[in-house]
Amino acid sequence: MIDYLTNLVTRICDRSEQLNNGQTTSWQALREAEQLANHAYIPLLYQYIETEPDKDKRRAAGFIITQLSRNTNEPEVIRFLMDRLKTEQDADMITGIQQDLERGLTIPGYINLEPLLNNTLSLNNNIRRSALLALRGTHNPAVEDWALSLLKRTVNEYDVYYIALLLHKVGTRKSLPSLKRLLEYHRQDVKSLAFATIADIEKEKEAMFYTRCLLRGHLKFEAMEAIYKYADENAIQAVTARITELLSKRRSSARMTIETVKNGFTDLMLGMEFLSRFKAAKADVKKTFSWITEKRADYLLPEEREWVQRNLIPNS
Repeated sequence: MIDYLTNLVTRICDRSEQLNNGQTTSWQALREAEQLANHAYIPLLYQYIETEPDKDKRRAAGFIITQLSRNTNEPEVIRFLMDRLKTEQDADMITGIQQDLERGLTIPGYINLEPLLNNTLSLNNNIRRSALLALRGTHNPAVEDWALSLLKRTVNEYDVYYIALLLHKVGTRKSLPSLKRLLEYHRQDVKSLAFATIADIEKEKEAMFYTRCLLRGHLKFEAMEAIYKYADENAIQAVTARITELLSKRRSSARMTIETVKNGFTDLMLGMEFLSRFKAAKADVKKTFSWITEKRADYLLPEEREWVQRNLIPNS
């Protein structure tokens, strides 16, 4: 059993460019590790990581044990990795362990988060930011308080982004004052995260705020997404105005990449999805869709045209 694991580690560490069926040895070994589910491998890997002097091999073993923890639902691996953060001295290894924690199981509430919290104060950028990402995997309420305290004293704009990313996962109403201040931050990605987090916390309560933002042209995509998720028919006029604005001129296909989020929608598609909820009852919505299909079909991006074909054109 240990021979197999040692061989797998060696293959993961293989840096040759030799291809096997179009894939490198290392790539194939990583995909193999992702499928492992033998719980008996875990204690063997504990011992291997604690005694192996080569950091690349320890790193590979850490990747394997993280996959095993996910596939066997073994949270004690997280405690082991946390303990390793206290003993590892190499910055790359610490960063790698924190990346493993990020991609692993949710961190149980009984796990001591002190190693990760301490590492958010590291002078090393990679250690600091990978620790913030790893903390997204816990529901411990202390993490939100910690993130808010960091935000008050952080001047590094990249760190502010990672803190905003953490708050997007763990933030509650307690974070709202800080998030609202971030709406005026100079970085667009920070403002976008703050807006999305506020919307996911407040939901329907702030539907009028999302509508006002859309009408004022402030964080338009984020406002449209929040309306799509949480607003009612009171937002129809604002959404219609935004759709009219978007289709007032032709856009390049490259815009799709800029406007697309994880759900694969542009803000125009989100707007049309929102309006489609009311097309059976609202004459003005029907009129807007007729205008799109009859007057502005050539102005749609390819993905938007497909949406129209699926949802608005009969028998398409």
